[in-house]
This record gives sequence, structure tokens and C-alpha cells, in this order.
Amino acid sequence: MAKFLGEQKKCTPGQMACLTHPYRVYFPNGNLYDLSNKPREFISRCIQGGRCMLSDNMKQMSEKKLIADFDAVSLYPSAIARLYTLEGIPKVLKDEMLSSEYLLKHLFDDDQKEPIGEKFMSGFFVLIKITKIGIHRHFPLIVCDPELNPELNVPRSSNTCCLMYVDHITLQDLIKYQGVKCEVLQGYYYDGNRDIRIRDEVKKLFELRLKYKKEGNPLQENIKLILNSIYGKTILSPIESKITIVNDKDAIRYAIRNYNHIVKFEGLDGSDKTIFKLTKSICRHFNFCPLGVNILSMSKRIMNEVFCTAEDMGLYIAYQDTDSMHLYNEDIPKLAAEFKKRYGRELIGKNLGQFHSDFAEITKDKQSLASKSIFCGKKTYIDLLINDLNEVVFHCRMKGVKQDIIALTANEMFPDSVQCFYDEDKGLMVPQGKFDKDSEFSVMKLYKALYDGQEIAFDLCKSCQPCFEEKFNFSITSKTSFIRKLKF
Repeated sequence: MAKFLGEQKKCTPGQMACLTHPYRVYFPNGNLYDLSNKPREFISRCIQGGRCMLSDNMKQMSEKKLIADFDAVSLYPSAIARLYTLEGIPKVLKDEMLSSEYLLKHLFDDDQKEPIGEKFMSGFFVLIKITKIGIHRHFPLIVCDPELNPELNVPRSSNTCCLMYVDHITLQDLIKYQGVKCEVLQGYYYDGNRDIRIRDEVKKLFELRLKYKKEGNPLQENIKLILNSIYGKTILSPIESKITIVNDKDAIRYAIRNYNHIVKFEGLDGSDKTIFKLTKSICRHFNFCPLGVNILSMSKRIMNEVFCTAEDMGLYIAYQDTDSMHLYNEDIPKLAAEFKKRYGRELIGKNLGQFHSDFAEITKDKQSLASKSIFCGKKTYIDLLINDLNEVVFHCRMKGVKQDIIALTANEMFPDSVQCFYDEDKGLMVPQGKFDKDSEFSVMKLYKALYDGQEIAFDLCKSCQPCFEEKFNFSITSKTSFIRKLKF
């Protein structure tokens, strides 16, 4: 692998994954198939991204105890390390198979690799109608897709009976952790073997990354991107349009020949060219979505094992963003002990499948914890970080608004508070002047205002980075104002 990385000087990490993974995992099997058309479209509906939500979908604020950012180690590679590829082609479920009891009765056991007797299903992908929820969770596993359930006006992650596309992993978790009852409406199943060689390959890459990371070799960043690209390529969406540029003198002839597919066209500024946007047929788009769906479902199982254990113990979790959670630091040892009892594995560590506290260090080798946190909504929160040296910084997120804009807006709104500025090297918001952790900081007051329901406007063009707009004809203009208003 090291020799290969050295030779591929013109490849992106994603392209490296596409070059190496098929030859090491897919091709040696000889019985794995990319999907297109209806099977691909149906199975792709089972794709559910990582869960990002506040506890009970309600705004949260904590200042009683120290909070840790408990983060999964390489979540998607960890999921792949517990997975397999499904051999063969998908088959349509027959009427007598349309029940959760039948499907789970005939599904492979976790360690089963080939069909044995009544355990002949290696995997399935189905549309279900949830009719009953036995256990209501602060962080529900149920995903209510508004396109599939237009009559329901509820958050995506909610304790609500609805229609939902799931694979076998998600259905098992829905029943185990939320006690759901459901009707199976339609779907596909696989009855071939499970090939587990993908586990060894991802573990080799992970160990190689650890080796490079220990040596301080920047190649470890490439390995990290390759590990994540393995999953992303499997669920590549169909490309539904294409751009063609022709000479002006040929534009009319081109339009006549392709008029059924043309979406729009426009002359390119300062040239004798015309740009056409055309629809592109998706019937020849292939991907390996069964693996991508399974990776996403297994990654959520890794998180569900921790979340549901914590909830069953009555522990408080304020927020989740895909592979991390905010919980009280003092609860982590208790959670780890109960996790070991339930699953027989160590929870805390730096290996695949484990978790560790991941707040950025203010000073090297001094753990940072949040003494106060405000959670306004998805990807919009702030943590006041402290350490044993009584240093104070802020870890904040606000989707769609850059860090320097957050600081600038906060300082303008609250000029009498301790002013804060974004340190790009540390990736943290740093206060200026004299202060302690109990001082009034401009950024904390900004998030408190959002928490209280105030609408705040952010001018994104005030960033230290220029703000450009690229038009369809490739001309580029500078934006002088771009206001984004937020209210929670």
C-alpha cells in the first residue's frame, strides 16, 4: 500500500479507494453486483444519514456539570470492520415473506457466512409501516422522511409511527431498542453468501494510518480519506444532467438534434461559445448501494449501543452529531462499565469501535471539558472549554455561518462583553483581555440570544475570505452582501 500511495501522485484519495478496493474486495469474490434502475432506486431509499439532533428535539443548556464530547473512533471504518458484502443479486420478496417475523426468522445469524437450512437470507431491504412503538427514546431510531410521510409534521428523528425504508440491520435495531411493531409492505432480499474479506482490508488500512500517524507522516491524512471514501463511493447518486459547450456557429444544429434533452442554454461572455445544459439518462447508472446502506446502518448500531445503554441507565445526553455526543464527563466511567457488561467490549480507547473524549486541547496534554454549553439546534451550539490551567476558549458551531462571522457579529452586538476572536490555527474561539470562566463573553451572549428565540442576521460577506458567485455561463461576480437570518 505504501508503495502504491507513492506511485499514485495524480490521484485523489477517493480515486485511490476506487482503484484499490475493487481489486482487493469486489473482484476476487466474482459474485458481487452493482445495481441499476428499480433495484438501485429502491435500496437507495434505505439510505439514512447520521443522526443529528438535540435531546427530545428541544433546545438544551447545561452549566451544572462538566461535559465531554464523546466521539466514536473512525465511525464508518468501524462499521465496515463489523460488516460483509452480500453475494448474488437481489430478489423480490414474495407475499408470504412480507412480515418481520418471517424475515428475522430466516435471516442469517451475525456470525453466519452461508445459507444453512431455514437461515437462508443474508440480507434484505424493505418498506415498512410502523404501527406501534414500545419504547420512546430521547434520541429515537425512527426516521420520519417528509417525502414519504407528507401528512406528518414532525422532526425527522421522532417517536412517531410512519412509513420507513430499512435494511435488516435497522429493522433489528428498531425492534430491539424501541420495541416497534410493523407491517412489511414490499422489498428485496439476498440469499447468497456473506463475504467478510472487507473487514480485513479496512483493518489493514486503519493500522497503516496509525503507523503513519505515530511517525508524524502526513500520509495518514490520505489513508483517513481513503477509509471514508470506501463508503461514499458505494452510494453515489445518479448524475441527472450534463454540460456541453459548442461553437456558436454549430449551436442551432446542436439544439435541433438534442432539443428533447435541453434544459437551458446561454452564450458564454466574451467568447464564440454556447453552453448547453441537458438531461442525462440515469438508467445506466450503477452503484453498490447495498453495501453503502449496510455501512450507514451498522454505524448507527454502533451509536445505538452506546446511546440506548446510557438512556436505560438514566444518563443525560444533550446532543448528538453523527459520530459524537455531549454527555456529563463524570458519567463516562459508569457508562463504560455497563457497556462492558452488555456487549463484552471495552468502550473507551482509540481502536475501531471504541470511543474517546475529543474536545480540542487548549494546551497540549491538558484535557478540555465544557463548563457551560448551549444547544440551539442542529449543528448550532457552543461549549465554554476549560482545563486544569484555568484557560478559557470556546468551541462553537453554526451551520452556514463561518467562525469569524460569528465572532464579528457577537462583538458588534455585545460590545461591553469580553470580545472573542477566531483562532484559525487552533480552530477555537479565543477571548481577549482580562477574564475568567464566569465573565460575560460576547459569543456566549450571542448563542444565549438565539436560545431565547431572537432572530439574528449574519452578513456572510464580512468574512476575511472573499465571497464570489459563479453563474451558469461561468462568469464570476463578487458579492457585497449576503445576509443569513437564524432563529430557533
